[in-house]
Amino acid sequence: MVGNILAIRDRSCIYIYIYIIILLIVICLIVLFWKRENSSLLRKKSMAEALIDDPVYVAVSTDVSESRLTLTWALRHLQPKKLYLLHVHQPISINPTSSGLEQSEIDAIQESELTSSYEILLKYRDICVVEGILEQDVDISYSLANNVGEGIVELIYENNIKKLIMGAAADSHNSEDMVNITSRKFDYVTKHAPHCCKIWLVGNGNLIHTREGRFDRRGSPHPSSESLTSLQGLDSALVPYEEAVRGEHDNVSHSLSSPEDQSARGFETMYYEEQRRGLEIEERRIKAEEDLRAEIENMKGIQKELEEQLYIDCPRQFEMFQKERDEAMKTTVELLRLLNLDNSESASHSPSSSFQRSVSNEPPPYFLCPITQEVMREPSVAADGHTYEAEALREWLDNGHDTSPMTNLKLAHRNLVPNHPLRSAIHEWLQGHS
Repeated sequence: MVGNILAIRDRSCIYIYIYIIILLIVICLIVLFWKRENSSLLRKKSMAEALIDDPVYVAVSTDVSESRLTLTWALRHLQPKKLYLLHVHQPISINPTSSGLEQSEIDAIQESELTSSYEILLKYRDICVVEGILEQDVDISYSLANNVGEGIVELIYENNIKKLIMGAAADSHNSEDMVNITSRKFDYVTKHAPHCCKIWLVGNGNLIHTREGRFDRRGSPHPSSESLTSLQGLDSALVPYEEAVRGEHDNVSHSLSSPEDQSARGFETMYYEEQRRGLEIEERRIKAEEDLRAEIENMKGIQKELEEQLYIDCPRQFEMFQKERDEAMKTTVELLRLLNLDNSESASHSPSSSFQRSVSNEPPPYFLCPITQEVMREPSVAADGHTYEAEALREWLDNGHDTSPMTNLKLAHRNLVPNHPLRSAIHEWLQGHS
């Protein structure tokens, strides 16, 4: 009886220990989950605060009257703490040969143009001061590029821009309510800028379009064939951006320092790295497809040329060989006639037979090569239809001639066709007159 009671008590203690262990495990899991959620909230909060404190970049041109309304809209609607005047300078291209100027003179002209452009940007800073922005809170982000859209995209990656205001040219014949957007730069920038960059399009002092910035990968556009020309410049811009992400410049007032901010920066760095890899892979794929299509088109063109050449050359070659055959047959008939005549003359015993035999010792003119004037050993028909000694004609061609020794016309080809009937006739004639 006492033993049963002790056994039941020991078993109850074991159950209690098991329940306590399970309860501790559940508590640990709850604590870990809470820490994870809290860390995620802190990271999102820090990213949101970073976006709020990010400086505002306003793209301006050298035409102050055109970009003034865009800058004024940004100052009055966004009220930035820090503002950057973003400008892409397009250097003029002067050819020393065509212009007749020295390189030093060209450099001086370009330097003067650059200085003039920078002085115009200082006028925009004066406008900001008039609107109530401190002078030290207005800075200039400058770049040199042949294409303004590509230059803006490079500056976005280099400076990690999150807020950008661009101006759209408006048609002066239309009213403010009917703004005619002609900004191709905005379309280009929205296609190639990172998704975390929010872009406003302002025309004639009015907001036209807004592209919201986000950090997710949804709707990530693939580079089109028209954007491939700028990917090389984009890749070159990503390298300094990665360096800028690892360590911001010391003189930038909005640099991040807290652990949460550093975590947000690390997240952004990973995002940009993945985006850059995706662009590279897509660029290679599209380039390979274009190269393959070009190769296929090239092969089709070559095939078409060969077919056309075949249709042209085959009848011509057939006609030439028919002509050579007819010429050889004609020569053979003539030779047989002369041989029969020679045999009949040699059989006669007239007093004049000795004179005729001496005359027949002279070879017929068509036994002689037109080049060497000697009896041919290997008579061959050339492209001009005449028969020559094969070795003599080859030597004629090897000496740089491409014309017929008889007609002085250009030969269609260098091929030689052996004239077997004529060779047989010459051989019989040589045996009879040896």
